[in-house]
Amino acid sequence: MTDFTSYRAEFPVVEQRTYLISASLGPLSRRSRALAEEHLDLWGRLGPEELWLDHGLPRLQQCRERFAAVIGADPDEVAIVPSVSSGLSSIASCLDFSARPKVVLSAMDFPTNHYVWRAQEASGAKLDVVPTPDGVRVEAEDVVQRIDEQTAIVNTNRVLFESSWIMDLEPIVEAAHDTGAYVVVDDFHGSGIVPLDVHSLGVDFLLSGALKWLCGGQGIAFLYCRRDLAEQMEPRVVGWFGTVDPFDFDRSRLRLLPNAGRFEAGTYALPQAWTAAGGLEIILEVGVDAIRARNQELTRAIITHADAAGLEVATPRDDDRRGGLVRVRVPGGRSGAEKMVHALFERDVVLDQRGDALRISPHFFNDEQDLERCFVEIRASL
Repeated sequence: MTDFTSYRAEFPVVEQRTYLISASLGPLSRRSRALAEEHLDLWGRLGPEELWLDHGLPRLQQCRERFAAVIGADPDEVAIVPSVSSGLSSIASCLDFSARPKVVLSAMDFPTNHYVWRAQEASGAKLDVVPTPDGVRVEAEDVVQRIDEQTAIVNTNRVLFESSWIMDLEPIVEAAHDTGAYVVVDDFHGSGIVPLDVHSLGVDFLLSGALKWLCGGQGIAFLYCRRDLAEQMEPRVVGWFGTVDPFDFDRSRLRLLPNAGRFEAGTYALPQAWTAAGGLEIILEVGVDAIRARNQELTRAIITHADAAGLEVATPRDDDRRGGLVRVRVPGGRSGAEKMVHALFERDVVLDQRGDALRISPHFFNDEQDLERCFVEIRASL
């Protein structure tokens, strides 16, 4: 059995506040903070070549290896990108919409996905948006029905960011591949909290970042590209670190790496490699399966607290369908939720709000006392 209490001291914020916002901003561990200090120390002591070649590039490779282990990929199938938006734009730049113009996505995908694909309308893309019946879920069969020979790519979020509904990806992947379409998964709300094996699932692309459940800080994200697909992709969003030899400074030709690294572009945000490496190390140390089991215990307890308080739960009650957070509606609609989240913050209870609901997102280092205090303060704010 994993001793989750031993990790609580790794995250100082949980001793200062009731911190239940890992689905928006995972806290930095003491380990990541120490690694950030290590980077700053190296920066002050070393020249740029030593910093980058002896420490920076190996640390970035460590991040690739650790994220690959989280999602069941190989390190050369992982590129480091500045954000999901940037990585998705690079994938979009590879596609020819003249023959297959359709992009299938859902009404509950994170908005940046829609923005990237709407930007491709100038290149001929046509968006086909699958609606939600209730603001909580999107059924896989409704997505499958939209996939046809005109479909270039299916964009889906594995865990919906508002409701925490887990999409059933297998039939979507099968239907897309049957018609020759690609599948790209935005997994920002799944990586590190819900187990995944991209090889078994067969997705073509996956994007995620260190900011949330991976507890790795801001400014670094990851792009998975299936190995046998990488060399077929010709991104038009490129940069020098995506080339075979970035330090030969050859301006006469473009030689992209033969793997997912071709999606890497300009100079990396190097400090984030240190903090992300620390967060990923802890996630792998604890284990995603163990984290998932603990999170389910905590989210079940949140639902029990919400029911006792007479508050509506707008998140799946079924463990197999629920990701890492619980959405709880409070009186007063959107303005009521906004007021409550600020009132709770003043009382050192840190949640976030989407629409007319609070989002409560415990991680493995939280405990039942955190949840009890959260609902004591929620009741006091009603």
